Amino acid sequence: MSDNAAKSINVPCPVLQEMYATGHAVDLAGKKHPIESAIQPDFSEALYRLIKARRPNRVLEIGMAYGASSLAILAALSELGEGGELISIDPAQSNGWHSIGVHNVARAGFADAHRLIEKPDYLGLPELLQEKVSIDLGYIDGWHTFDHALLDFFYIDKLLPVGGVVGFNDCGWKSVFKAIRFVETHRDYREIDVGLAPQYPGGPVASLAKRFIGRNGSDRYFEKRKEWQSAHNFYAPF
Repeated sequence: MSDNAAKSINVPCPVLQEMYATGHAVDLAGKKHPIESAIQPDFSEALYRLIKARRPNRVLEIGMAYGASSLAILAALSELGEGGELISIDPAQSNGWHSIGVHNVARAGFADAHRLIEKPDYLGLPELLQEKVSIDLGYIDGWHTFDHALLDFFYIDKLLPVGGVVGFNDCGWKSVFKAIRFVETHRDYREIDVGLAPQYPGGPVASLAKRFIGRNGSDRYFEKRKEWQSAHNFYAPF
């Protein structure tokens, strides 16, 4: 987002540091584009730390844009030196984002550890399931309507083993918050602390209301505790 401009980040990736410091991303032709969509610097740092701590073999992200989250993930995987891979699903990487995310990954030297699926989530995710791909961590930052956020989680849950982690960006959005409520009521996950301070933006009344219902705007992460599928007629309010 535009408010990420001119900010520093504690992730050892010069390309990512440059993007946050300048507020611009550069395409293959050298043209600069203002950063209109990127996770907050502290969210990138949390993602980097989590990868270092969890040591996943394969990470999946929904949404790539200019590659901020991609670079944070790949920087950590590269430091681990264990041959980890990142899969990114982004249907608009070429057309909407000028291939800047992929270009940044190549500039940073991470291309060999990256796979782009340039299809919508509802096509790319079933293909991964059919391929019997297993992931250790999923990060959801795609189309933020409730149906897409829930669909992303539904498939990531099937790709994750017990002990795997799923993270959500833009958790303060009503649609994403509703999807998280589904995670909490219809699956067996526990929220884990990644060192991010809660965010409850808005005026005093709005902020207090968000605190009351737990609508924290920071990135939130959940660890899968066990494989649990509800009965065919199960329903809990969420």
